Amino acid sequence: MSKTNLLDTKTLAFNEIIANGKIYKVPQFQRDYSWNQDNWEDLWNDILTAYEEDDPHYMGSVVFQNNGGNIYNIIDGQQRFTTLSIVSLAIIAKIKELASNEINKEANEERVDLLIKDYLGQKDSASLKYSSKLFLNENNNGFYQQRLLNFRAPVNYRKLIDSDKLLWDAYLFFLKRVEEVFKMLKGGEQLALFLKNVIGEKLLFIQITVEDELNAYTVFETLNSRGVELTSTDLLKNYLFSLVAKSPNDLEQVKSQWKKTIDIIGLKKFPVFLRHFLNGRMKMISKEYLFKAIKKIVKSDQDVFDLLDNLEKSAYIYVALGNPNDDFWEGEKEIIKAISALKLFGVTQQKPLLMVAYSKLGNISDFTRLLKSIVNISYRYNVIGRLQTNEMDKIYNKASIKVYNSEAKSVNDILNSLEKLYISDESFKNYFDLKAFNTNNSNNKKLARYTLYKIEGQHGAKYDYLTDSGTIEHILPENLTEDWEAFFSEDDHSRNVYKIGNLTLLEAKKNNQDAADHTIDIKLPIFQTSKYNLTNKLNVSEWNVNAIKNRQAELGKTACGIWKVQFQVPPGKY
Repeated sequence: MSKTNLLDTKTLAFNEIIANGKIYKVPQFQRDYSWNQDNWEDLWNDILTAYEEDDPHYMGSVVFQNNGGNIYNIIDGQQRFTTLSIVSLAIIAKIKELASNEINKEANEERVDLLIKDYLGQKDSASLKYSSKLFLNENNNGFYQQRLLNFRAPVNYRKLIDSDKLLWDAYLFFLKRVEEVFKMLKGGEQLALFLKNVIGEKLLFIQITVEDELNAYTVFETLNSRGVELTSTDLLKNYLFSLVAKSPNDLEQVKSQWKKTIDIIGLKKFPVFLRHFLNGRMKMISKEYLFKAIKKIVKSDQDVFDLLDNLEKSAYIYVALGNPNDDFWEGEKEIIKAISALKLFGVTQQKPLLMVAYSKLGNISDFTRLLKSIVNISYRYNVIGRLQTNEMDKIYNKASIKVYNSEAKSVNDILNSLEKLYISDESFKNYFDLKAFNTNNSNNKKLARYTLYKIEGQHGAKYDYLTDSGTIEHILPENLTEDWEAFFSEDDHSRNVYKIGNLTLLEAKKNNQDAADHTIDIKLPIFQTSKYNLTNKLNVSEWNVNAIKNRQAELGKTACGIWKVQFQVPPGKY
């Protein structure tokens, strides 16, 4: 296949793929068999629909990589292929049972031999065991070859690994379904026709044959098929393991370290972690090129060990950066607050930089200062400004590389690299003047609480917005009552009710029972009894659009001082 011909694509029936003399192998280190009863039910229903309606059913794409001669690696499609092999086994087992019961014995025995040859494999002339058309991964292949292909029940089901239990459960499931469909069957001919003409001919696949693992990854991204991220992880694992496979000891060590890192991060989150890890060290990489980037930098067994060492070290800090309650931060109250805030903001672009900075800065006080500064940058940029995150990725990436290469050695150096993300005071106040938090949205409500409590902390006792029992009081209530219509039209109400200037903090009982939807003249005496400085110092004679605007401007001035970063060199306007 030429380099310009990335893939070969054909639409083929299952018979054309499986009964063509080729051998299919699940790469040794791909994930174990994982389909469960929901998946089996779906497949069986698809088969029955094709049978009853006499129409083809499309099973999606399968991706094979030629491994020399007639041997192909199954890059994508192993779950479907393994399960169809089990369906074939169940049908053949039923025909074997008929022969054992002396029902058309000779014909059914011949059918069994022919169907096994077509769908499962050849019988070895010496051992009289079958040489399989399909080989599963290292964890499942032994059970598949020794038990399933020889129609032998496990010695001790409870001692099987989970994925082998699924293989056996799938076999029993399809045995039962075959028996249900062919309850009145007296001969094997109809069963054989069901396997050959329905499963073999009606189930169609888009077969994609690729040149190598890198092209396989590109195909996944192009097709945007299900499970892309999980498959990219499998490809990476397969590649790393293959580099050390010549040494059993090295392979066991790498397997153990890989599993440890996956256990720390979580399988589904691993591709995002890997991207953040790499983006902390090199020019920004999109998820489409993760596998390609790894293949460029990892070429030897020592490279594998170095990568896995660094991944494991980074995994702990990465997980902790997303969890303020992680044991990693025990006793670090300021860090816990900062990570809680970043989690609330929903920003993750800073993680590559923070992973690198944690190891490079050398002391926790510098890291804490950097983290708190990033909270302030993110509040201005993401929460109030709501600016584009693409620019954040680029700037954090450049800053991370500087820290990794020791070009930025201090917190001041790092912050200067982030200068373009810092919204100037003037712009921040302008954005703040327009800001509203629709408190019917759960996250917006949390952001409003965070904002109000931080401002409250500038003027009075510092209450924790996560644990304090105070509620958000809408001075102009969410329901426009007849009394309030003297001050606000419907349009004015909708534009102002969720503005920050209209929000304050109030004890729950006073909010629900006392203040409620009353007008400002009734609410003010209640506000004056509140423990919150933000509320008890509210000094207005009436509450209208201008009052909200003026209060929001005042809150904006206070906010400007709260979410502030001191740069070594004054930042330019953003």
